[in-house]
Amino acid sequence: MQPPEAGGALAAPSAHAAAQAFSARRRTLAFVVVALAFVMDLLDVTIVHVALPSIRAGLGAGASALQWTIAGYALAFAVLLVSGGRLGDVFGYRRLFLVGVAAFTLASGLCGLAMAPWQLVAARGLQGASGALMVPQVMALMQVMYPPQERFRVFAIFGLLGGVSAALGPVVGGLLIEADLFGLGWRSAFLINLPVGLLSLVAGARLLPHGAGTQPKRVDGVGTLLATATALALVLPLMQGPEAGWPAWCAALLVLALPLALLTWKAWQRRQARDGAALVDPALLAQPALRLGLTAGLALHGVVPAYLLVMTFVVQGGLHASPEQMALLCVPIAAGAAFGIAVLSQRVVPRWGTASVAVGAAVQAAALVLTGLTAHALLGAPPASVFDLRLLAGHALLGIGIGLIGPALTTATLHDVTLAEAGSASGVLSAAQQMAAVLALAAVGGLMFQGAVRADDPAALQAGLRRALPYLLGTLAVGGWLATRLARVSRRAP
Repeated sequence: MQPPEAGGALAAPSAHAAAQAFSARRRTLAFVVVALAFVMDLLDVTIVHVALPSIRAGLGAGASALQWTIAGYALAFAVLLVSGGRLGDVFGYRRLFLVGVAAFTLASGLCGLAMAPWQLVAARGLQGASGALMVPQVMALMQVMYPPQERFRVFAIFGLLGGVSAALGPVVGGLLIEADLFGLGWRSAFLINLPVGLLSLVAGARLLPHGAGTQPKRVDGVGTLLATATALALVLPLMQGPEAGWPAWCAALLVLALPLALLTWKAWQRRQARDGAALVDPALLAQPALRLGLTAGLALHGVVPAYLLVMTFVVQGGLHASPEQMALLCVPIAAGAAFGIAVLSQRVVPRWGTASVAVGAAVQAAALVLTGLTAHALLGAPPASVFDLRLLAGHALLGIGIGLIGPALTTATLHDVTLAEAGSASGVLSAAQQMAAVLALAAVGGLMFQGAVRADDPAALQAGLRRALPYLLGTLAVGGWLATRLARVSRRAP
């Protein structure tokens, strides 16, 4: 596959030019196609949480393998996301979207057919890499298919779909596992993607516009490889260390992460100076609002995924709830997120601005205290039903916090970004959100399962809660403090 010519009479038309001939009906159908793939990807980020106890029983997976089942997806997605957007600029958004959907569908099938933990982890990594090819094309296609005056409405719909889909993942996963379609059990949470992916593939090939970006750039292979190595050096020991007893190689990799990060930074600087094609432009990260917003996001965006990991084992392992019961317990998170994004973010955020992020962090902290204390008490005396009103109320607050944090933090982070930098900045922001989930899952998983702890031992889970929840509360405090600094920076900006 060769990139199109940069210019000249033989250059391929841009996707934007091709989309201008679309009728309103075709544009709507194309929107549905990419939205379907977008939701499929986001559901898969969290759908696996509820399946973890079933996967542990079915495949004999240990704690680190279960963590990697979640974090491997997010890590591959985060590291390759910016490059995925760049590849769309070079080879065409429609082409990369179809390649990403096809690979994602294949990877979903491999997940559903996995017979060993390592096979599932590898397939999840392929899913994440495929998502990194697919998802950037979604937003790029919306930009080329819709005029500027209509994009706000389109992006608002995607924002609502994003928040609700991620929160609905555990609900959908639990219901699928409990239904036990064709005796597939947890495998149905992955195999359900096959018909959805095939539909997106066929419809996308017929409906999406051909052509590449108007200003394609080259791919930064060295910068991508170094960024990947840095992320692995940081995440791998955090994942494997607790279960392996912290061998010397874990400490060595953690020490190596810092020089690798510096080497990555230097490589980006050299590539940017040479041809402007660095994976991430270092000058972009020099903007105070973007830098503060990304740092706050690293603290805040990993809280809910890590909390879901903890509560999955507390509810299904310690309290012996079914996947369906766990799914129903997560419904208030989805409902709260929908209310927060659709209602509060439209009314509160315009009035409070970036301060909404700190308020959202405080709401989520209150939710964690409520649910943490409740879960600790329930583990000490398992109830007849897990539908404790305190858990349900805490989950609703957790979802509301999502709505207060997400839109306000994104808006403030991109406050000073120019239109020319919008694509790169959005890719970096999305990658940072995924990396936040990876780091939080690694840290909380390590705290929750120190050593070879049984994931169905109530006393061990109580001890894990006492270690993990203070960490999550601490990250919320740090994120809220950074949000207040970000608010001051935003107010000072001209």
